[in-house]
Amino acid sequence: MTIEEMNTYKMRISQAGIAELTLIMLEMEMQWTQEACDAYENNMLDEFLDCVNKAQSTQIELMNVLNLENTVSVDVYSVFVYINKMLIQSEIKQEPQDLMRCVGMLRKFYDSLQKIAKTDTAGPVMEKSEKVYAGLTYGAGGLVENSVGGHDYSV
Repeated sequence: MTIEEMNTYKMRISQAGIAELTLIMLEMEMQWTQEACDAYENNMLDEFLDCVNKAQSTQIELMNVLNLENTVSVDVYSVFVYINKMLIQSEIKQEPQDLMRCVGMLRKFYDSLQKIAKTDTAGPVMEKSEKVYAGLTYGAGGLVENSVGGHDYSV
């Protein structure tokens, strides 16, 4: 994942509600898993393992935030356990273990959660964070994205 993509995720996270945060985590995990498979195909083992570790960290966080008092969450949890198992096996064996199938499963959760996220009216989780406005200006070092509060993000 490039620095620019990480900065985009950071800005989205600062303005996201609970459902949107979950969507972002799913997006990040799918991207890291895809990048792990690409790295493996290009014989870049260190990058493969790094991407698998990041995907697994995200997967564990997704598992931790589930409300297991809800029966649907229990079913989702069992799928997440399987995905986590595949990530662990991929790291141990140092090769993709059904990872693209896992991405497909995550995609299904993502698509379903997108519909749910549209009904989330609670507002941003980080209410006190600065607002990020779309727009670029030219700065001394190139393009700079400005935000309220005096923080600049260079692109």
